[in-house]
Amino acid sequence: MAKEKDRIELKQVDEEAEKVNRFVRLHSDAVEEVEDLPPVRVGEKDTPEARRDATREGFKRRSNEPDVGSLIEGEEIQAEDQWDAAGGRNMPWGWIALLGCIFAGGILWSLLEVNRAKDRRGMLVEEAESVLEKEHREEMDAEQTVGVIETAVQNFFDSRSVEEMLRYVRHPLRMVPLMEKEYRENPPIPLRFEKVLSMDPLTIDNHASFWMVSCELEGAQVRQVLVEVVSLNEAKVDWETYVYHQAMDWDEFAKSRPGGFTGDFRVYAEPDNYYSYEFADSDAFVSFRLTALNSEDVLYGYVDRGGEIAKRMARVFARNGGGVTPMILRLHLPEGITSKRGVVVKDMICPRWLFVENPEEDNP
Repeated sequence: MAKEKDRIELKQVDEEAEKVNRFVRLHSDAVEEVEDLPPVRVGEKDTPEARRDATREGFKRRSNEPDVGSLIEGEEIQAEDQWDAAGGRNMPWGWIALLGCIFAGGILWSLLEVNRAKDRRGMLVEEAESVLEKEHREEMDAEQTVGVIETAVQNFFDSRSVEEMLRYVRHPLRMVPLMEKEYRENPPIPLRFEKVLSMDPLTIDNHASFWMVSCELEGAQVRQVLVEVVSLNEAKVDWETYVYHQAMDWDEFAKSRPGGFTGDFRVYAEPDNYYSYEFADSDAFVSFRLTALNSEDVLYGYVDRGGEIAKRMARVFARNGGGVTPMILRLHLPEGITSKRGVVVKDMICPRWLFVENPEEDNP
């Protein structure tokens, strides 16, 4: 029974009942209640007759989606108007062009760097190949040079006559009278070449074509010869230094002292203070102690102090630290000289025992 009493029932609304139109108007300092104002109608009332006038086709055309025509006919909203309304700005074309140029320049620079890198790599490859080719060529030249030197030395020692030996010596035309005199009584004896013991390059007056060769001959004989490499296919032995050529035997010259004799000698020279007899005046002369290879005989050479020969010899001694220096000197024994060991130095022919250039070609 309780449930029946609490049941909710619908009540019929009387549409004709009096309607009260009441609202509240707010003022800045008070509130005003207003009644019985006529209702404000916005449009015509939708009557059942008006609703019945709608056709079924019109109803069928309706849907929950908006009609395409209504979208097209609706108010158009321009994107540019929205951007301007939102406070945006149009991008200036100058900046766009500038950015494009920068971008294009970056691409061009990158391409240029790539090309430069390729060029540099190509240059490095070419340089490496040229270095390798140069080293290979130098190695081949060195092997060929060793072979040429060995052949020249072997042929030199195998020579059985002056004519044959002249083919393997330096300055052959100048050597003809010297070798004929040397071998007049004893012709050259051939020696069988065994092997090269060592080869040492020498640089003389900026000439790097000389080699000191030590070799072994038959009977375990060891000889040293100075060789000049004339070309890649030719080398020549310096015969003068090999035989230690002198104008006269040094011991004989020192002991016999032939008056009036003048000759070129390969000597060891060094400054000295020995003055006697004709050369006692140290203000007039400069003294040099002279010795020779494999000899104990000592002579003293004298030149005019302040003369050109003394100056030239002084420069050579300065280059050698003032010590013993090998030279080729032209020595003279005056007639009737009373000094037992004094000789006159007529000229300094060469500041060493080797003629780098042919003296006859230099002084025809």
